[in-house]
Amino acid sequence: MENTYKLYSGENIDVKFHAKRCLHAAQCVKGLSEVFDVKKRPWISPDQAPADEVAKVIERCPSGALEYVRKDGEDQEQPQTETTVDLLPGHLMYVRGDLKIKGGDETIQLTRAAFCGCGHSDNKPFCDHSSECRP
Repeated sequence: MENTYKLYSGENIDVKFHAKRCLHAAQCVKGLSEVFDVKKRPWISPDQAPADEVAKVIERCPSGALEYVRKDGEDQEQPQTETTVDLLPGHLMYVRGDLKIKGGDETIQLTRAAFCGCGHSDNKPFCDHSSECRP
């Protein structure tokens, strides 16, 4: 279970991007294209919008590939009170809540994740949109 990410630093907010968790739902690009622009390098520019807006868009990322760290004293992302599981075609499960993922000696705490339900992912327990599981 890999928990590596690339850090994009801003003045008031840092953005973490876990590439192996990204399922390209494009909530970030559609939600705040001035910050998330796949045609630019770096593709994430946290200072191009207020930190509140960046945080709001990141929290819509269903896979949990995007996370943030507020540096301006505002609240960090909080897990929703009730854990929810949305089952999608192709055995994909979007999960939200106070999640603790255990794998071997490692435990990762998350608020959002996309889990593999088909068993074909090379990034278990996370879904990688393996071609074998698509509907």
